[in-house]
Amino acid sequence: MHKNMWMFLLVIVGIFLFYLIQKEDDVITKANVIIYTDGKTSSEKEITDIKTLESLQRVREQIKWNRYIEVKIARQEDAKLVIFKQGKQQMPEKVIQYRIWFEHTDIGATIISNAPAENVGTLNKNNAKTLEDIIYQK
Repeated sequence: MHKNMWMFLLVIVGIFLFYLIQKEDDVITKANVIIYTDGKTSSEKEITDIKTLESLQRVREQIKWNRYIEVKIARQEDAKLVIFKQGKQQMPEKVIQYRIWFEHTDIGATIISNAPAENVGTLNKNNAKTLEDIIYQK
C-alpha cells in the first residue's frame, strides 16, 4: 500500500517538474514600431535592445484584456507595434500586431491586438507613459 502511494507521489512530482522544465514564457526577440502623425506614417524603427524589450514585456503584462467586445475607434491609431516572440525551441516565431491609441485621460492607452486571446485592452496612465516612452524613445 505504501509502495503504491510513493509511486503515485513520485509520478505526480515528475509530471510537475516536467511541466516546469517545458514551460518557457514567450520571449520578445524584437519589435517594430510605426508612428503615425496626421494620419500618415511619420517614422518606423526596430527595437532590439534587450533592456527595452524587457520593459516592453513588463508593460504588456499589465494590459487588461477584454476578449468579448468589439471596438471601432474613429481616429487612426497613434502607433502600431509589431512584436516577434520566440517560445519553445521547436515552435515557430509568433508575430503579434498591436494598434495603440494614447489617451490623456484616466485610461492611459487603448490597444487592439490581432491575437484572439487578447482582442482589446487598456493600460493605466503610468504603464501607458512607459509604453509611450518606449515607442517614442523618450
